[in-house]
Amino acid sequence: MARVSGASPLKSPISPRRLTVGRRILTRTTRRVPLPSSVFINTTESYEVERLFKATTPRGEPQDGLYCIRNSSTKSGKVLVVWDETSNKVRNYRIFEKDSKFYLEGEVLFVSVGSLVEYYHTHALPGHQSLLLQHPYGYAGPR
Repeated sequence: MARVSGASPLKSPISPRRLTVGRRILTRTTRRVPLPSSVFINTTESYEVERLFKATTPRGEPQDGLYCIRNSSTKSGKVLVVWDETSNKVRNYRIFEKDSKFYLEGEVLFVSVGSLVEYYHTHALPGHQSLLLQHPYGYAGPR
């Protein structure tokens, strides 16, 4: 699986572009989304990620859209874990890989995990109307 390391933001164009993804053509304006190495958590357990998320604030209330990527406990591959404030728990999305493309569900395919994360910063996650990726775990922003 592709891994983006370091705390530098992903490079993306400033102007709108057409992106062919599977059978869908998306027209969007991209922006810089940081994908630091700290988002990759070395655990297979969802409860461990939930504990880490709760430890990010003194009151134990993680920010909505806080996310990380962990190893799958049942299959080879990775899982995107996102804090859902409305249900007060983590949501797990298996990251599928087929023909060197990555996806969560449906027909939207991505050339890298970084581009998948970038997309879900501005598009609701599958099965939700408004849950977005907003805060990479362990990333404090540029200094």
